[in-house]
Amino acid sequence: MPATPQQLATLVQDQQAAEATALEDAVAEEADGGAGPKLAALVAASLTAWVAAFGTLTAAGSGAKLTSLLAGVRKDVDQASRGLDTRSQRALEGALDSAARLGARHAAGFLTRATGRRHEVPDVGVPEDAVRAAASLATTVGEQLRLAARLLSPRMVSGNGWRGVLTGLGAVRRAITMVRQTIAWAIHRAINGGAAQTAEHYGAHLLWVTEPDACVTCLAYAGRISNRDGRFPGGLSMDPRARRASAAALDGPPAHISCHCRAVPWLPDWDTGPGTLPALLRDQAWQSIAVGRGRPSESHAARRRAAQALLAQRGLSARVRRQAAATAAART
Repeated sequence: MPATPQQLATLVQDQQAAEATALEDAVAEEADGGAGPKLAALVAASLTAWVAAFGTLTAAGSGAKLTSLLAGVRKDVDQASRGLDTRSQRALEGALDSAARLGARHAAGFLTRATGRRHEVPDVGVPEDAVRAAASLATTVGEQLRLAARLLSPRMVSGNGWRGVLTGLGAVRRAITMVRQTIAWAIHRAINGGAAQTAEHYGAHLLWVTEPDACVTCLAYAGRISNRDGRFPGGLSMDPRARRASAAALDGPPAHISCHCRAVPWLPDWDTGPGTLPALLRDQAWQSIAVGRGRPSESHAARRRAAQALLAQRGLSARVRRQAAATAAART
């Protein structure tokens, strides 16, 4: 028996999303190798060492004490981040095939639940852009770590005090963040690539499925169906100021570096009207914008503008319209 739209939404947004996130987390943990916790401990230890050497955090370090302190910090950074570049690339490259197959399995499972008829999982490949992202990871991370070493030199730190040390350690933190972000993007790109190839295998379009609390960019794609070429319009956003009419079309999710949206097959003859999955996803997006609680990376102003724009949308329920009006009027 075919599943209901709500059951399909739960399948993709909860069960399948959890499996995708679990794969991403496993790869990120393997790639990190403990570098994150080690860096946090190093920041605390360096702060203590600075105060012991120079009395206060605002003191400008100099001379032999500064040279010795920074030599110790660079040694600790090297130990904390050793192998991060090659390890992260190896971990990501080794996971991309599994990610693409997971996407294919999810897509075939969606079709099986949507139709009540079993759909086999086809053979799929890894999208080239995900392969390229993995292949360049070691170089990118290595460059960032070398930058950190340069910043943690007496010449760069002298005169900046403890802030100069933090700047150097911040470069290490960015390297660790790059690893996590690249893994997140490439894993989800491979998953969605596998889903797209499965959709093509069965003659289906793609339906964009967002997280219920996604960002203003992704919520603009909620419930959208790809065109005949399997692509989506670029530059969409629920925030009018963020829309880019000239942006290139998208092959599908992810729409940005930390996007966890999903693409699922949608057969051309399926209904998209009220009560269907696309309509349910659009309603979710409108509700999220109306409530006004954005992601930590989003400004309150962006959500207010999105809520104001939403008020011009036809088909809003009275409750969503009231919530959107309140969010649009809020100043904090």
